[in-house]
Amino acid sequence: MTRLTSIFLALLFSTAMLRADLTMEQQSSDTNQTVFTITMLHSNMMRMEQPSNNLVVIANLTTRDSFTLLTNKTYLRRWGSEVKWEMKEEVKFSHGTNEIDNPPAGAVDTGKSESVNGYNAEVYTWMGAFGLKETLWVAKSYPNYNAIRNEIAKLDMFNDTGPHRNTQPILSLLPGMVVKSESEIKGHTVTTTLVSTRLGALDTSLFEVPAGYTAWKRPGTENKETNAPPAH
Repeated sequence: MTRLTSIFLALLFSTAMLRADLTMEQQSSDTNQTVFTITMLHSNMMRMEQPSNNLVVIANLTTRDSFTLLTNKTYLRRWGSEVKWEMKEEVKFSHGTNEIDNPPAGAVDTGKSESVNGYNAEVYTWMGAFGLKETLWVAKSYPNYNAIRNEIAKLDMFNDTGPHRNTQPILSLLPGMVVKSESEIKGHTVTTTLVSTRLGALDTSLFEVPAGYTAWKRPGTENKETNAPPAH
């Protein structure tokens, strides 16, 4: 094998790794319940599952169109154009004074570090809208973080252009993987722990409405369902 061929293969492999699909599993707990969340990313698509709540959401991160799959084999569709219209109307109504619309500040390095699930994690703090406080444990040595960071950046862009912009810091700007976070607002605390991450190809069917599912119809409107986005 020539040196040029070796370099080409190395570049090809590294590019493939940077574009790898991501599966991320997290556990969030407060005083009342524990919720297990699985987030899958493929290209510009996201699938989020919460098995204990029978919740599955499929979203296009670019258009913001989304489907929520219901247990009776129906789905609720939300058009991204409707979300964007509502965001514009909210800004008009609040005259840009709503804290939730502000760009998120950067997380602050406290200079402290702690061990979290076997990782040496640097402790960061962050403050958002309406007094939201967050502590983040960031592991620089987390495996494959450079590839994972590219996928996390897609979620950051989705959050930063959405209706709840200032409720989360931009995670892809941090120097490592967030292996634990603790959010507090109005005396309510939620602790989220990273359970696992996997990089590898995901079946594209996971990001499509399954066969046999039909659009949910409000009782009495069975003949009024439309696949067109709402006009504004």
